Amino acid sequence: MAVCGHCSAELPPDAKFCSHCGEAAVPANDPRLDATRQLPPASVSSPVGTDSVLDSIADPPVVLPSPPKPSSGLSSFDLTASSHGRFVPGTVLDERYRIVGLLGQGGMGEVYRADDLKLGQAVALKFLPEALADDSQRLELLHNEVRLARQVSHPNVCRVYDIGEIEGMHFLSMEFIDGEDLSGLMRRIGRLPADKGVDIARQLCGGLYAAHEKGVLHRDLKPANIMLDGRGQVRITDFGLARLTDVEDTAGNRVGTPAYMAPEQLAGGA
Repeated sequence: MAVCGHCSAELPPDAKFCSHCGEAAVPANDPRLDATRQLPPASVSSPVGTDSVLDSIADPPVVLPSPPKPSSGLSSFDLTASSHGRFVPGTVLDERYRIVGLLGQGGMGEVYRADDLKLGQAVALKFLPEALADDSQRLELLHNEVRLARQVSHPNVCRVYDIGEIEGMHFLSMEFIDGEDLSGLMRRIGRLPADKGVDIARQLCGGLYAAHEKGVLHRDLKPANIMLDGRGQVRITDFGLARLTDVEDTAGNRVGTPAYMAPEQLAGGA
């Protein structure tokens, strides 16, 4: 009789290898077996032991950053402000716009995401400050600016669909952009890579050129008015609305954000 020197299985006398583990077979009276039997039997690692080893060599879990909160898609609204707007989700306005939720609010009013039931698409409704309702000069200026802005059709310019009034509340119906403004992006990741910055600048120039060709000036271009969607496409928002912040602008006063003003604005030439 032969015996496996590894697992001690009994084998036929003429066996050269163990049919159980594949190790070499030895005669049953081979003295080497005595030494083998003195060793602790070979054991197969338990599942617990295996898991322990794998756990010790496995890569640490990767914690993915939380996705950015959606921005208003319009102007520099503070999205950390109160979430209590004048409308609740589900409200239908003028039998056309169904409110989905408040996107943001700030000094220039409130922005809501809504479903345009007539056009069958998502829109952003920008309700302007209530003070505008009693200011005929600003309302006239608003209508003029919107008429100009509607003439601009370019992939890098946020489209303005319409201007309306509901129960004395004036609003703009605009393209809804599912993305993040440049201001929020830079707060989140810091300085942009050079190639990304160049790409954004190139798109901005394209949008501004199209607007200037129609005689439309922005007057308040800044990161908060620059939207990026999920594909990285840039949209410029709020063309001309800076003029509504000060009724005396028609007398030549400068409007806009000082840190981002063009030289001709600072010089009083725009």
